[in-house]
Amino acid sequence: MRDRVIAEFPVKAGKRDEFEATLRSALPDTRAFDGCRDIKVFYDEERNTFVLIEKWDSFAHYDKYIAWRMETGLGAMLDPLLEDGAAALKISRLKATDI
Repeated sequence: MRDRVIAEFPVKAGKRDEFEATLRSALPDTRAFDGCRDIKVFYDEERNTFVLIEKWDSFAHYDKYIAWRMETGLGAMLDPLLEDGAAALKISRLKATDI
């Protein structure tokens, strides 16, 4: 079973287009990263929030990816685009059950 990650990005008012452009440029590298199986992007208009539903081979793969993103400066690039900065980013790590 693959691990799932749900990432919620609450975007500052007036920054949607800039955030969307940043996602468009960043996601090809994310999708090509070792262990990434799928990413779907959704937008919640009421909350001005982008929601990414990601499928990874393991959380270890995801952790390596996040470390790489921090090294390459994507976190710092997103900080001014997010409501309350990068601290507002919400990550949920989900494991499938046998229910």
